Amino acid sequence: MIKSPLQLLSAWSTWFRYPTLRSSRLRTVVLFYPYFMSIGLLLSSQWEFSSIIALKCYVVMASITIFVYTLNDVMDADLDKLSPNKSKRPIPSGLMTKRQGILLGIVFGVLGVALSLTINLLATILVFVFMGLGFFYSVPPIRLKRRFLMKETTLTTLFIISILIGSAAVGRIPSSLFLPVFFFVLSTMTVQPAFYDVQDVNEDRLGGCKTIAMILNQRRRLELATSGLLGSMITITLSYGYFGFNVICPILTVFGCLLFLRYIFPLMMKTGEEYEEEVIEKIARIGMIVAFIIPLGFMLGSL
Repeated sequence: MIKSPLQLLSAWSTWFRYPTLRSSRLRTVVLFYPYFMSIGLLLSSQWEFSSIIALKCYVVMASITIFVYTLNDVMDADLDKLSPNKSKRPIPSGLMTKRQGILLGIVFGVLGVALSLTINLLATILVFVFMGLGFFYSVPPIRLKRRFLMKETTLTTLFIISILIGSAAVGRIPSSLFLPVFFFVLSTMTVQPAFYDVQDVNEDRLGGCKTIAMILNQRRRLELATSGLLGSMITITLSYGYFGFNVICPILTVFGCLLFLRYIFPLMMKTGEEYEEEVIEKIARIGMIVAFIIPLGFMLGSL
């Protein structure tokens, strides 16, 4: 039961603060998806856009991300209680009830849709696609995350839709978007299993999910990640001029990929198949930095 508005707001605030600010959902909502949306906005507008449009896009992106991730947290709450890390999140730990989580998602989902209607029809359609995909990813009986490759594919698609929402806001989708889309597809399908999905293997197995990380041992995951990073470097370096980017694009791409590979190669030299969890978590944090460096290359490279 919701006893008072203050109690509700207090419970909602835990979603953005717990278990810590760094590991809460705040980073995903405030930084990641809005940041990827800005790729489409900047490339499509060629850096000439209205500040009002940019603000609307940011709020829309943050709002629908809250909708998708609160829904996922509600659906996974019982399984998250079994995870040493995820059990500290607000819903599994009891700081926020499932009902309060659903209400939080609905409020921000409605806000995102309503605000997208003030942008244009294409942006609104993409918002509905983003939210619909997030809904079917988490909610039974479809629950896409349980289907083979759909966890990775869904995340990749959400990244792409984020970029397209930024493009839709300015009314054009340029061919230059192919490179960032290519990068997100390749990196998500190859790097994510080795450093992100591998941390959720036990929970995914209990939840009936089927991911690349579950069928490959760690050495194969590292080889897959290495091939994805090398593929990104080579493809972007050879084609950036064709898509209208300047030299900043390949420079930051190569720098970001080499930074990641700097930590991957020592792991591949080891003889064991499994590696310390702390090492994987450290490299995953490096990957977060790389996930900002390379998109920045696309944005600055479009000048």
